[in-house]
Amino acid sequence: MLDLSSIHIPSWQGQEGEGRCRTTLTLHNTGDGINGLLIGGERPHIGGVVMALPRPSLRGEGWSADIYITPVPGHKDVEVAKKVASVLAKELQSVVVITAGIHSNDLSSDELSKIIRHCDILTEVALAALKLDKTIIKR
Repeated sequence: MLDLSSIHIPSWQGQEGEGRCRTTLTLHNTGDGINGLLIGGERPHIGGVVMALPRPSLRGEGWSADIYITPVPGHKDVEVAKKVASVLAKELQSVVVITAGIHSNDLSSDELSKIIRHCDILTEVALAALKLDKTIIKR
């Protein structure tokens, strides 16, 4: 497991998209895990929480994560939060909690695809930023 207490990035924030599809990811390094907020659209809110706990893969190939999901009834925000938390937990080998709430009324399928793509981009950019800090990787 990586020692997050030595990461020099106490927090990171990124935004993707515009208007109804704008998405923001904010990550805070607690020193013993990552706490994140994934919000966007016309009405950011709390739609659910996802916790990812890293563990060695059962196939013996790298890392996996156990995922625990608590959605607010009727909300699907946890679907994108699940992917963000899982990717970060596996790559950083650290506990990751993501609170998510992205809402715009009457989204088209194209707009929904954009939001999902924005979440994927934000995850990759955040991961790259964290990995650029050489203290994160102990080899």
